[in-house]
Amino acid sequence: MPGWPQRWWTGRRLELLYVGAPPLVLLAIGLTDTWTGVFSDPIGTAPATSAVLPGTVACLALLLRRSRPLITLAIVLAAILVPPVLLPVSVTYWDEFMAWVVALYSCGRHAEAPAAWAGLGASMLALGALVTEFPVLLDLGGVLFNGALLGAAFAPGLLARGRARSRARLVQEAAERAVAEERAGRRERQRIARELHDVVSHTITVIVLQAGGARFASGADPGAAVRALAQIEELGRSSLAELRSLLPLLHDDSGEMPVLPQPGLAEVEELCERMRRLGLPVQLTLDRVDDDVPTSVQLTAYRTVQEGLTNVVRHAGMVDTKVRVGRSGSPASLVVDLLNRDGTRVGPPGAAVRGSGHGLVGLERRVLLAGGTFRAAPGPDGFVLHVELPLGTAA
Repeated sequence: MPGWPQRWWTGRRLELLYVGAPPLVLLAIGLTDTWTGVFSDPIGTAPATSAVLPGTVACLALLLRRSRPLITLAIVLAAILVPPVLLPVSVTYWDEFMAWVVALYSCGRHAEAPAAWAGLGASMLALGALVTEFPVLLDLGGVLFNGALLGAAFAPGLLARGRARSRARLVQEAAERAVAEERAGRRERQRIARELHDVVSHTITVIVLQAGGARFASGADPGAAVRALAQIEELGRSSLAELRSLLPLLHDDSGEMPVLPQPGLAEVEELCERMRRLGLPVQLTLDRVDDDVPTSVQLTAYRTVQEGLTNVVRHAGMVDTKVRVGRSGSPASLVVDLLNRDGTRVGPPGAAVRGSGHGLVGLERRVLLAGGTFRAAPGPDGFVLHVELPLGTAA
C-alpha cells in the first residue's frame, strides 16, 4: 500500500500541474522572446533585458491566480504599466500581455462578481492608459482587437464560475436531500418501534394473563382453559399479522414507505370486547365520528385506548374501566378518555414513567408528535388518562 507521500503526490500533482504550467511556459517563452524578438516587436530603444524583471513578475504572479485573482491581476497590471513610466520608451512583450489575459480569465473564474467586474474595468482603463501615454504603441484597430481579446478572456471565466457554482449547488442539494431522507428514515424507524412496542406489549400482557387463567382452570374447569387457549391463539394470530406488516419496513432499502392498513376507530370496539373476554370490565362510549378523521389520528386514538387498557390490566388488575372516544368542541379535536374507577394508576409509579421511553411515555410522545395534549393523573373518580388530538394534523 503506498505511503502518505505517494498518496499526497498522486492527489496533488494534477492540481500543481494546472497551477504551475501556464506561468512557467509563459516565462520560458518570454525569456526566449526577450533576446530573439520572435513574438514581440518592442517599441523604442530600451534594452531588451529591461523587460526581464517585469515579465518574470507578471508570469510568476499567475501562481496566485486561483486563490488571489485580484491581487494577481493587480501585479500583472503593475508589471505592464510601471516600466513605461520608469523607462524612456515603452517595452511591452508578448509574455506580459498573455499573463494579462490569463489573469483576467482567472479574475472572472475565481473572484466574486462585483470584484470580477471591477477587475475587467481596471483592465480596460489600463489599456486606455497605455494608448494615451504611448499612442504609437497601438492604433485604433489594435485597441479594438486587444480590448476584444481581454473581454473574450474574461467571459469564459464568468461562464466557468457559473457552471462551477451550479455543480456545487447540485452537490449541496443532493447532500441536503440525503440528510432529509436519513432523518425521514430515522423518524419512520422510530414510528415502527412505537408500533412494535404497542403490539407486542399488549399482546404479551394479554397472553400472560390468559395463560395464567388457563393454568389455574385446567383442573377445575377444562372448558374455561380451552376457551382461554383459543383466545391466546386468536390474539397470537392477529398480532403476528400486525408484526408481519411492520417488520419488512425495517429491511426496506427502496426508500419508499409503504402505506399499510392500520387499526383505527372502527377497531376500538373489537379491542374492548377482547379485553372483556379476558375479564376486564370495560364500558365503552364511542361517539359518532365522521369519516373525515385522518388515519393517523385514528391510529393514535386506537393506540391510546390499547396502551391504557394494557396498563390497567398490568398494574391495577381486573377493575371497572370506562373508555370514551368522541369529538370535542372548538377547536375540533378527537378526545380519548380512560378512567380506572378504583383510583389505581393505569401506569407504574414515577420511576417507570421516566423510564425507557415506551409505555405511557412513548404514548405521550406519539400524542405530542400528532400536535395533541396528554394527561395521566389521579382524578376525583379515579385515575384518568386524557388525550386530545387535533383533527387534520398529521401524526
